[in-house]
Amino acid sequence: MRFLQQVVFITAGVYLLGCSAERKNIISKAYHNTTAHYNAYFYAKESVDEVEGIIEDNRDNDYNKVLKIYPEPDSTLAESYSTQIEETIKKASIAIERHKNSKWVDDSYILVGLARYYSLDYVNAIETFKYVNNKSEDDNARHRALIHLLRTFTDYKEFNNAVEVSDYLKKEKIGPANEKFLHLNRAYYYEVTGDMDRKLENLVKAAPLLKKRDGKGRIYFMIGQIYQKLGFDAEAYNNYKKCIASHPEYELDFYARLNMAQVADIGKSRDARATRRMFEKLLTDKKNREFKDKIYYEMGEFELKQDNLETAIEHYKSSVREAISNERQKGQSYLRLGIIYYDSLKNYELAKSYYDSTITSLPEDHDNYEKIKARQEILADFVKQLNTIQEQDSLLALAELDSVEIRARIDQVLEEEAQRKRLEEERAKKRQRRANNFNAFNENTGIAGTSWYFGNPSAVALGQTEFQRIWGDRVLEDNWRRSNKEAVQQVAELAEENTTSDPGTEQADPSSPPGETGISRADAMYSQVPFSPEAQEAALKKVEDAYYALGNIYKYNLEEDKNAVEAFETLLVRFPVSEYEPEVLYQLYLIYKGMEDSRMEQYKELLTSEYPNTTYAKLVLNPNYTEESTAANEKLKKIYQQAYAVFEKEHYDSALAILNESLKQYQETVFTPRLKLLKILITGKTEDINIYQYQLNEFIEKNPDTDITPYAKDLLEASRSYQERQRRIIGTEYIKYFEEKHYFILIFEAGKGLSDQLSPKVELYNQESFGENTFQTSNLILNDKYVMVMVSDFGTKAEALSYYEKYISSDPISENTLNSKFFKFVLTKSNFNIFYDSKDPESYLRFFQKHYANGS
Repeated sequence: MRFLQQVVFITAGVYLLGCSAERKNIISKAYHNTTAHYNAYFYAKESVDEVEGIIEDNRDNDYNKVLKIYPEPDSTLAESYSTQIEETIKKASIAIERHKNSKWVDDSYILVGLARYYSLDYVNAIETFKYVNNKSEDDNARHRALIHLLRTFTDYKEFNNAVEVSDYLKKEKIGPANEKFLHLNRAYYYEVTGDMDRKLENLVKAAPLLKKRDGKGRIYFMIGQIYQKLGFDAEAYNNYKKCIASHPEYELDFYARLNMAQVADIGKSRDARATRRMFEKLLTDKKNREFKDKIYYEMGEFELKQDNLETAIEHYKSSVREAISNERQKGQSYLRLGIIYYDSLKNYELAKSYYDSTITSLPEDHDNYEKIKARQEILADFVKQLNTIQEQDSLLALAELDSVEIRARIDQVLEEEAQRKRLEEERAKKRQRRANNFNAFNENTGIAGTSWYFGNPSAVALGQTEFQRIWGDRVLEDNWRRSNKEAVQQVAELAEENTTSDPGTEQADPSSPPGETGISRADAMYSQVPFSPEAQEAALKKVEDAYYALGNIYKYNLEEDKNAVEAFETLLVRFPVSEYEPEVLYQLYLIYKGMEDSRMEQYKELLTSEYPNTTYAKLVLNPNYTEESTAANEKLKKIYQQAYAVFEKEHYDSALAILNESLKQYQETVFTPRLKLLKILITGKTEDINIYQYQLNEFIEKNPDTDITPYAKDLLEASRSYQERQRRIIGTEYIKYFEEKHYFILIFEAGKGLSDQLSPKVELYNQESFGENTFQTSNLILNDKYVMVMVSDFGTKAEALSYYEKYISSDPISENTLNSKFFKFVLTKSNFNIFYDSKDPESYLRFFQKHYANGS
């Protein structure tokens, strides 16, 4: 009994000696080391491990590009494990506060730093790791903290500090346990900063030091990917082989084998056959059902390297069909097809379809996504122009037919669409029946409802095969834990129909009743045919614009000069008075010059003779025109400032003299229109308002695309509004300036059925009497009371009066035989605008009789 009391007393004494956090004797240290390690630190470490597991499980591995060393920081994901972060800090803090003299204090601080790092609290993580480095007496702990600090600085984008930490660690003697992570974090720094070579160098150093649990196979796979990207296929092959030898998880093993096939040395035809057999073997392996999309993709890559385009295309299409749920892989396969049709086959319409599908499927974080999207937009514009030409030309061709034949063709098109729709509906029904049969099979066999692992024979078989592949025949022992990836059922028949067709428009059922507008689809299509001259002119304008755009796309975006020439020359032939002619002539000159083709001289001559004052002609004659124009611009800017300052002081004659002198002295540049507009402003201050308006209008016509043209339009509008207000106050006032174009006007009463008679008679009269002139005759409604026929254009007042007098003497419409009141006169273009606004023929006749000879 006394002995037992002594034992209890001694034990209590030892316990009391060890409990104190301040004591540093052997008993105290042993107690605190044990308690800290297996209590607070242990639970804090488990929480950190759980966080790292969550991050790893959410990693998005894109095996089509070099894998990342660590997952990218994700603030949304960080919120999901905030509880584990709080638990880590709480438990680690207990170890620090209650067991101050244990050897696990530094490790606990490091766990706190990691918790703050994973919660993206970089500032406090940095301070924690720095604290360990400054306070710890354990070099291994200091080094571990600095290695984590290197990674934290990298993610925090403090790259200079990251380099300082890395350089500091070069001077330290790093233990093997820390060295491998130092190389990994240095590689991570170089990955983030885009230094591929140094990333590779550090991964190569890290890989032999790693163990399986450190992700050794993944690092070897990355090394292989980098070597493959750099073109060192033999080195890539060896590292993929090392990856497989490390027994990684099945997905990584699978992709390593695929990539080995890519970099294998195919020196002989039998080697190629062996590689194809390997792919076929992978396809038939049941474990690879969910990877079929990737296998077909790599088969396409292999055949592409062998220049077997047709076979490669078929494999990429098979990859698309198999990629039912893998949008990233589907997008990659679409992209490959788009590239082939764009770069190799030059089939831009099909390429456009595949690029459209690519953009739909690929995530925006894909490498070169913006470039891919830019090409897709170019192709979309290209196909749009082609479709515009085809559509408008087809409509114009239909307009030449009689209405019965047009209706027959529309009915034929609608019937073909209805037939296609019926066939598609039948295919959809077949797909649905197959899906129903497959679901029924799953329900009857119990596969679909198997949620417990051991109740799923397929999953068990897959797990056994996977275990034996990695570990061989092992004895069943305690503590073996393995994760199973549930088998994904592949439905080949369903995917068979899931091919991508070229984008089209959804067609309405032609047999359906009219919509709310009461117009049937056939009538709507018929209404699109351009029967009237105005509609045909609008359709031709669309074709003209499309050819111009097409030529520019070929030249600048697709870099196909021959096709650009064809588009531009077609434009010139079909539209000989095109507004684009000067620029198109210049483009053709440049293209033929680049080809060293003598036809460049033909286009040079056309451009310089027909459009001598354009910038394009000046560039052809003087290649340095742009540079010289820039220098002249600077001088003209100074002159403009000087003239404008004088103008503001109302010294208009002096300002005009400065402007006239500079316009004579310097060649025309992009700044010249500003000087000319300032001259017009002086006219507005010193001359009649009608002259001012005429000059503004002329300026706008001659300078349609300058940056100050909108300002000139505003000035003209303001002047006309002012004039209109004055006219309302004092009555209609016509312009007494006659040095501009004139029109002949014949006005007759509306509602008497004369519109369809008079215009053709006047036109016939013009052809018979003035055959050498190209007068234009048109009908205009003046108001509810009057309609008018207008003949244009006459260059001068004298020409207009001459025509007027001959018309009066000829009387081509036999006025006396027609039951209508008539007005006949000529007027200037400016006065026509005033007259059309006032709509008062008698008022203008008074002006006409006063200012033109023998008006009636």
